Amino acid sequence: MPSLASLWLDTVEHAPRPALGQDVHADVCVVGAGMAGLSAALELARGGRSVVVLEGRFVGAGASGYNTAKLSSLHGLTYAKLESSLGEDAARTYGQANQRGLERAFELADELGVDCDLRRKPNLTYSESPDDRGRLEAEVGAARRAGLPASLVEGTDLPFTVAAAVRFADQAEFHPVKFLHGLVRGLEASGARLYEGTFAEGVEAGSPCRVRTDGGRVVTASSVVVATHLPFLDRGLYFARCHPERSYVVAAPYDRPAATAGMYLSTESPAHSIRTHDLGDRTWLLVGGESHKTGQANARERYERLERWARERFGVDPVMRWATQDQMPADGVPYVGPVDPVSRNVFVATGFRKWGLAMGIASAELLAAWIDRRDHPWRELFDTRRVRLRASAGSLLKENANVALRFLGDRVTKRADVDSIERGEGRIVGAGVGQRAVYRDDDGGLHALSARCTHLGCIVNWNSGEGTWDCPCHGSRFGPRGEVLMGPAVHGLERREPPG
Repeated sequence: MPSLASLWLDTVEHAPRPALGQDVHADVCVVGAGMAGLSAALELARGGRSVVVLEGRFVGAGASGYNTAKLSSLHGLTYAKLESSLGEDAARTYGQANQRGLERAFELADELGVDCDLRRKPNLTYSESPDDRGRLEAEVGAARRAGLPASLVEGTDLPFTVAAAVRFADQAEFHPVKFLHGLVRGLEASGARLYEGTFAEGVEAGSPCRVRTDGGRVVTASSVVVATHLPFLDRGLYFARCHPERSYVVAAPYDRPAATAGMYLSTESPAHSIRTHDLGDRTWLLVGGESHKTGQANARERYERLERWARERFGVDPVMRWATQDQMPADGVPYVGPVDPVSRNVFVATGFRKWGLAMGIASAELLAAWIDRRDHPWRELFDTRRVRLRASAGSLLKENANVALRFLGDRVTKRADVDSIERGEGRIVGAGVGQRAVYRDDDGGLHALSARCTHLGCIVNWNSGEGTWDCPCHGSRFGPRGEVLMGPAVHGLERREPPG
């Protein structure tokens, strides 16, 4: 079985930073050391502000360290949909922001001297079906009207025939964790402070704000940026305005010329992402896809399906596998701005819909403008306070109906018995108020937890592909013994007595 490890995290040495050990003050406290958080912190520090960054685990522990590492403004088939739902100006602004994030990556890598395998490469959205040609042509037209480098092509270097593809020139690939570590070095050179192993549990808005951490320490700051993928703060209701999806990646050593000249994403469902990456003296093939709503599918089966597809199409045997989680906004546009309609000094960046690398970098510019009380040409499109019923009503109704179904239905469904749980596996045992999440470790010991997610009480499910408890409602994830891995939950699953 391939190892469960990210190529990006597995090929960079990390020197841990200490946890927050005392109360501190800064002009800005940034929560989250991923692409959006570190980019915003650097932008603000370079602007003369004192900055403290809090990271619950380690740099790149979230989606920024688990992805296919494409820097691009081509996001599947996005621009025709944006034109239809929000208009040409919205499509143009969306494209401009992502292109700016892409170019900013090159600027920062050059300014900071970051060696992160950053290389130009075209990005293509392809279809094997002639029936999709009309959709591809519509996407090219909308992208060109948005001022983007789009063309329609029929030939690629993929090892199978495609009917046509949308091609964006001069996009890029890179090593995201090397890039993040370069940002950290730039931050620290600017006087910013980074604390790892420090979970933020709450933010009290005020003058100043107070960020409470799991160690009992407090950061006071004039402004706070929450860049934790999905905000752990429930105000703003982002858990209801986005839904979480998990996607999978498998990687294999690769020595063939096919698929090396571009980065690729299919229009099929489920979609497949393809690209190669030269790392040292070895080339890797990365194949991604098989996405589903978090906690609502068998992750092990998804990995196996992706590995079969890679073998059939490329003749490789994957040796690494990893997964990531993304927040999908109801209207298809990320949220960057105030956490809620009344807050003046707490800001968020979320809902990157699987394209949070270029947009995460770009969001730093917009967050800085919000904090400085400056206008910005992107503000209206990404404003967190927006209401776009035409573009979002269908998705909001569908996803929140799904949440209600899981919240109620999973409480009355009787699950496994303890004897059926194999070593290294977990299951939900019992029904109703007595439901427990039970994990059997490799030595045969049982570990029992409350099955209720500490966010809003949905019943978690066991993720057999990654050995975690995942919430099927809003995407919180916990380790096998209940520790928080990903919010919006900020507290671990409560311990229970193992069943007799």
